[in-house]
Amino acid sequence: MRELIFQVEFKSDIVLPSTSNTEGNIQNLDFIAGSNFLGMVAREYSKFKDSFDVFHSGKVKFGDATLLHNDKQTYKMPLSYFFDKGKEETLYNHHLITDFKIFDQLKQKRNGYITENKEIMYIDYNYSQKSAYDTKKRTSLKGSMFGYSAMKKGLKWQFSIKVDDSISKNDLELLKKTILNSKRLGKSKSAQYGLINIELKGQKENIEEKISNQIRLYANSRIALVNEAGNPTYDLKYICEGLEDINIDYAKCQIKTSTFTPYNGAMQTKTYERIVIDKGSVIVLKDISQEQLEEIKNGVGVYLVEGFGDILINPSFLSQYSFEFSDNKKDEEKRDKEDIKSPLAKFLKQREKNKQTKLKKLNEVDDFISKYHKPLYENIKPSQWGKIRSICTSGVDDFEKDIRDYISDGIKKWEDKQISTLLDTKYDLEFTKLLSIQMPKKKGASNGN
Repeated sequence: MRELIFQVEFKSDIVLPSTSNTEGNIQNLDFIAGSNFLGMVAREYSKFKDSFDVFHSGKVKFGDATLLHNDKQTYKMPLSYFFDKGKEETLYNHHLITDFKIFDQLKQKRNGYITENKEIMYIDYNYSQKSAYDTKKRTSLKGSMFGYSAMKKGLKWQFSIKVDDSISKNDLELLKKTILNSKRLGKSKSAQYGLINIELKGQKENIEEKISNQIRLYANSRIALVNEAGNPTYDLKYICEGLEDINIDYAKCQIKTSTFTPYNGAMQTKTYERIVIDKGSVIVLKDISQEQLEEIKNGVGVYLVEGFGDILINPSFLSQYSFEFSDNKKDEEKRDKEDIKSPLAKFLKQREKNKQTKLKKLNEVDDFISKYHKPLYENIKPSQWGKIRSICTSGVDDFEKDIRDYISDGIKKWEDKQISTLLDTKYDLEFTKLLSIQMPKKKGASNGN
C-alpha cells in the first residue's frame, strides 16, 4: 500500500462545523476530516473504472488533515498531557507518572497541536455575524442571525491518501487529478469562505513497528468501534481481534468521546448518528501479539475510508516523562481564558479587527492609484473596472485567470504593461475588488492625488 502526501493551503477563511446543525451554538472542527477529501473525489464517481474498489472496499483511505508548522506536521494535543496547576510550562505524560503525590493538582492540557520538537500551536479563528436571506422579500430574514467562526486564510495542512497496490493506474491518476483540481472546502463555499489550493508533496514509506511490553496508541483520527453485533461501542477491547480487558491498562488510558450525525450531500439527508473516540486520545495496551499490532497498524474500527481509525503506535511524543514546551501562542491561550464568551462580543471584536485590516488595504489601494492611474490606467473605462469587480464578487475559484482572460482578448484588450502591473504583482482578491471600485472614481485624477 502506497501513501500519497498532499498539502492544503487556505486561500480564504474556512468554516468547518463539527455537526450538520444549522441552529444553536455550532462547534467547529480544529482539523479537516478525511470525509471532505472523499467527497471531493466522489464527484467523479462514475468516471472510475472500479468505483467499488475506490470508494467502498477500504482499499483507498482518505486521511484527516492536520496543521503544518514551518512545513512540518503537527499532532492534536495528546490527552495524556497534564500539568501541575499553576506550572503550565512543564507537561507530563500521565501514563508514565508513578507517584501522583508530588503534584498539587494535575490538570489536563486539551487544546492545540504539538510538534515533534514539543512546540505548541493554536488555530486562529475569525468570527463574523451573518443573517439568513429572505428570498421573497430580498432582504435579511428577520430573527435569523447566526455566527461563523472561520479558520484564518493562510493556514497550511497536510493529509495523506493510502492506496492499495491493486488499484489500477488509471483510477489512481484520476484520483490524484480530482484532488488537485479541487478548490473548495467547508461550509458556505458560495460566499466568501472555502477557497483552497492542494498540492501533491510526495509518497511516504510505511515504518515497521516492533512489539514491546507496553504499547501506547495515539488516536491520529477519530475512532468508531463496533461490537460483535455491529453496534457502535466505546469498549476498547474491540480495537482488534482477540483483545481482552486484561490487555488494556485502563488506569493509564486517556480518551475523550463524542457523537455526531454526518450529512450526505449526494443523498441530501443525514445518516446514522456516530459515536466516536476523539482524535488525540491515548490508549495503553500490554502483552499483545505481533499479529494484533499489525491489525492495529492497518486501522481500527469502521469508516476507515473516511479517515477514521488511524493509529500511531508508540510515537516519540508519548515516550518522555516530562518536558518543557515552547508555546508560540501563549498569550493567545491566556486570552482565551479571560476573553469574551458571548457571540455579540466576539462579533464586535472581530469587526474592529476587520476595520483595521480593511483600512490598511484601502491605503494600499490609494498608493497603487496614486502611482499607476495616470501613467497606465487613465484610458480604462469604468465599465471595464465594473466587469473586473463583478468577477471578484462572483465566487469563482481562480479570479486572476478570469480577469486575465477578460483584459487580454477582444476589442477591450489591455496593454501588456497594464496587465502585468495589475496581476503579476500577486495582489489578493480583496485588494483587486477594492481597486476596481475606486478606480472609476479617479477618472481624470493626476499623479499624486
